[in-house]
Amino acid sequence: MMLMDNEHGRVLIFDPQQVGRTAQVYGSNLLSLPKDEQKALGYPVVLPIGNLDETLSYMLHGFGASANPELWVRLDFPDKADGARPEVGRDHGWKFAHPYHEPLPVDLAPAKLLEERYPMARLRDLTPAVDAMRNIKTAKEIEVLRRIGKISAEGDADAMAHAHPGIYQYEIEGRAYGYMYDHGAQGMAYPAIVGSGNDINTWHYFSNRHQIQDNELVVFDFAGSLDHMTMDITRTFNINGKFTPDQAKWYAVDLECQKSVIALLTPGHTYEEAAAAGKAVFDKAGIGDQWYGWPGHFVGLATHDVMRATGPVKPGQVVTVEPIVEFPDKHQHYRVEDTILITDGPPEILSSAVPKEMNEVEKLVGSAK
Repeated sequence: MMLMDNEHGRVLIFDPQQVGRTAQVYGSNLLSLPKDEQKALGYPVVLPIGNLDETLSYMLHGFGASANPELWVRLDFPDKADGARPEVGRDHGWKFAHPYHEPLPVDLAPAKLLEERYPMARLRDLTPAVDAMRNIKTAKEIEVLRRIGKISAEGDADAMAHAHPGIYQYEIEGRAYGYMYDHGAQGMAYPAIVGSGNDINTWHYFSNRHQIQDNELVVFDFAGSLDHMTMDITRTFNINGKFTPDQAKWYAVDLECQKSVIALLTPGHTYEEAAAAGKAVFDKAGIGDQWYGWPGHFVGLATHDVMRATGPVKPGQVVTVEPIVEFPDKHQHYRVEDTILITDGPPEILSSAVPKEMNEVEKLVGSAK
């Protein structure tokens, strides 16, 4: 628990006390480290978690009814590396629908307990302020994003180069997974999606257990994470390395749409303008009914990061563009997705190390043979 005392400019860290051999077995937490190591990490005051309520009681007492102290905490849903706040809220909804669900999800319990224990305090939602800071990336975050973007894109390209008819979906996943780890990724941003055949129209298909048959389309959505920063990349290809005429037609529409959106991701434009440019491509192709609004999401500490892509396009934002064209009756799904850094000039494609031009994709697939 981190407690920021704004009145006095103090930051306190509260950590569980590790008793017995706990630190030896699981590694030392901050509290178990020597004081000089705590300070070197930037935490001058680290206290036992059991002291938290004693500290809060002292700090929140005595303000009087007319001057209730404000306690700023996260009241909104949390998020996780592979799920945005609304998606975590949806997960809670699924839990609540179960007749034997937990009374209150553990990630919502602290705010409820604080409200019960400190009725003199006014609880305020810290989420909007934190999200606004997360939305504009720092220079160091951008440096990490560039690195994990390159690693992830190269890993996807390596897997596509080894793809061939008869390969199993998990083999494509495994190839990319190994490459990313070998080149510095610390984890995966989300479970890999390798959809083909009957699986291809399941947008978030994670099983990856089926064999990919001759001439099938493959939707490959996978990226890594590094130093808490995530990435998001998707490519669509024919397992034979050559799109059929019908596949080529719709791949070209999806790619044109993506490029039209990316072209407007510059300061001075809005996300609504960029989305309208993408929809115009769908309308021209006669599939305007497939448009789902803004074709992407912000990326950062979470793959589906905080806030929605609306309003002015701002430097420092990182966003995906991933329009989808699909025809479930034909087992066709086309998704070309890149992660984009908004700059003061042209947009920077962080995932450019994996090709997306049709002829380059066809040349890449199976080329390792």
